Amino acid sequence: MKKLSPATRLTVSAMTTALGVLFMFAASVIPAGRLGFCFLASLVIWIPLNERGGLLPAILCYLATAAIVFFLISNKLWFGLYLLLFGLYGFIKLGVDRLFSDRFIAFVVKVIIMNGLAALGLIIASKVLGQNALSMLPEYPLYLMIPALEVFFIAYELVYSVLIKLFDEHLRDVIIPRR
Repeated sequence: MKKLSPATRLTVSAMTTALGVLFMFAASVIPAGRLGFCFLASLVIWIPLNERGGLLPAILCYLATAAIVFFLISNKLWFGLYLLLFGLYGFIKLGVDRLFSDRFIAFVVKVIIMNGLAALGLIIASKVLGQNALSMLPEYPLYLMIPALEVFFIAYELVYSVLIKLFDEHLRDVIIPRR
């Protein structure tokens, strides 16, 4: 993989930030497909993250997107979702996949990390923001909601992996010019 020029890296970072903000804004105002827009916001962080020397630009994109979303969106639960779950997932995936060579162990570790971040998000939403994040979920018993969330995390990981693989193999070189 060739290294990107500084101008290309800056452009990719700016576009990634803009797309992330756009998707999170759409998630906060459009009633249908909210989690889909959050998923798209988490996918765009992969674009600078998986480049050679792209960790710092990806971190800056993540922080810039989070800051803009914080000031742009009135419902801070969407900001919290991006900050703790969707925005971080690309970093978690890259780090865990590089740390563990066994794909099953890496998969289990990612699900455990996402469960911990979801629990932290619920605690922060209720204690710090004073909002009931559980009110966004359907009113089902907890013994049904936890397995449903586990299925969601598993599906999220599988779809995320397929889409980033397709992007890396078929679109990355078309979208991002190389020196």
